[in-house]
Amino acid sequence: MVTGVVAFAAGFILLWSGASWLRGGAGFPWGSSDPVTAAASGLQVKSSYTIEPLVDLREFRDLSYVPVKGVYMTSYAAASSEILNNLIALADRTEINAFVIDVKDDLGIVAYDADVDLAKQEGLIEKRIKDIDALVAKLQEHDIVPIARVVCFKDDSLATKRPDLAVMHQSGEIWEDFKGLSFTNPYNREVWEYLVQVAEDAARHGFREIQFDYVRFPSDGKISEAVYPGQNSSKEDAIAAFLAYARPRLEKLGVWVSADVFGITVNPNNAKDSATIGQNVEKIAKNVDIVCAMIYPSHYDTGSYGIQNPNASPYEVITAASKDTKAKLAGTGAMGRPWLQDFSLRGVEYGQAEVKAQIKAAEEQGFTEWLLWDPSLKYVEKALRSAGS
Repeated sequence: MVTGVVAFAAGFILLWSGASWLRGGAGFPWGSSDPVTAAASGLQVKSSYTIEPLVDLREFRDLSYVPVKGVYMTSYAAASSEILNNLIALADRTEINAFVIDVKDDLGIVAYDADVDLAKQEGLIEKRIKDIDALVAKLQEHDIVPIARVVCFKDDSLATKRPDLAVMHQSGEIWEDFKGLSFTNPYNREVWEYLVQVAEDAARHGFREIQFDYVRFPSDGKISEAVYPGQNSSKEDAIAAFLAYARPRLEKLGVWVSADVFGITVNPNNAKDSATIGQNVEKIAKNVDIVCAMIYPSHYDTGSYGIQNPNASPYEVITAASKDTKAKLAGTGAMGRPWLQDFSLRGVEYGQAEVKAQIKAAEEQGFTEWLLWDPSLKYVEKALRSAGS
């Protein structure tokens, strides 16, 4: 009978505290990592064995899901009290409820003291964010969903330090793009494992979603001269296989898995370009929970979707691209959450009207979620609805 009571109590405590932990709270009410647990009477009960969780973290993840309307944030901004507080205030005033934060950036730097052996061994950690747990907790206090952006194969730092993990040039040197930057090899399983370990560490620190970016092969430079050691499939299958490798590991930790894809990949007329970078949207969608297509109007060529100047036609571009995205995702089981443009480029100023037009277009096509990108982090508040509206 005593055994039954203990089992019941353990199950109740785990169920009660699971949702708190997943949302970035203290988890167990006593908030201690000590294996010794304190009862209300002050007595201590020691356990000589590990109790298996009686709850499904993926189920808790699904039950606690909130539709995301988010903005991008650099690791430097997350480390700056002033910038962080300004963006939190923006979220408090508006419909913004999520931050996509650089955990591993596009130079390959991990932005906090992650417990990942390879990152430590190769000096890939810069402790820009001094206290990652305090950051996540602060966001939770404001009901902001923390999303960890993990840049995958665009990783000049690791490629340079470990040429055996890099995309190589046919000359035998490390391959470089037009900017002189290198990629890690998407066929290499050690690279896969490293990326998953970075993502797992972020999940353990309370990030609710892992967003894989640059989950692709190089897109610029002399692609024809690139060599991929261990190549054993098409590029599209290699990217899908990596995501299939990562997803089960991360879902066990109760987080969502998303992937960024180029805007051109949702257009059925660009299959050749999609194959070149390895981003087949249907295959990716079957191996993640959310697909985030980067459908920035400024990134479309003249004449795309029959529009003479796509950058100056945000509503029309997002409408067309959103329709294509829906068609690509149909039947895959993945949700869609487009990246929208909140920056000015190529002579077209983006302000309230342009940002609002994109949001309107995406929502008219059935998307209840979206993300805004502005590398300068100067988001147009007037384009957003007020909090609670």
